[in-house]
Amino acid sequence: MSDKSSSSEKIRVRFSHLGLVVSDIEMMEDFYTRVIGFERTDGGMTGQGVVMIFMTLDSSEHHQVFLVEGKPDGIPGNTIIPDGPPVLHHLSFRVDSLSDLQEMYKRLQTESDREIRTVTHGVCWAMYSTDPEGNNIEFFADTPWYVHQPYLKPMDFNIPEDDLYAQTEALLSTEPGFQPIDDFYGDLKTRVPEKVPA
Repeated sequence: MSDKSSSSEKIRVRFSHLGLVVSDIEMMEDFYTRVIGFERTDGGMTGQGVVMIFMTLDSSEHHQVFLVEGKPDGIPGNTIIPDGPPVLHHLSFRVDSLSDLQEMYKRLQTESDREIRTVTHGVCWAMYSTDPEGNNIEFFADTPWYVHQPYLKPMDFNIPEDDLYAQTEALLSTEPGFQPIDDFYGDLKTRVPEKVPA
């Protein structure tokens, strides 16, 4: 067993990508590209003879999600989310604004009859649904506030944006830790290494 490093400097690690093993790769590619907006960047046959597809939402990243065939039938679900996938808790996607989140909500409603849960976590508005193979997906838009986490309260995304904003602020204003999110991140910057310029 090696000794812990004596250096107090943190290595900056950035999340890169996530792979999903799927049953129907064409259906899953269609959902992630057409509905969510990923761009397919690559794809083909692996040395093991299975198809892989690479997709991104960021023009500086070759892929952020890849799909690969080979999901077996009959895998038992996890014990946290009823009927949830065996291992993956959820994939999360940030959108730019509350109005964009409400538009995505409408898009998912027209896409299928899969359940959509709409909430606030205090630091964001969020909605949860599933992709066509039952993997849990989240879309969220940041709020300008912080409250202690974890935090979750149901919200109605069918009401006008201004009303939803005002309801959320009124709800959060009495919660523990309530403060502007910029104050929270100001403190966090003292504890997390700055990004190195490219």
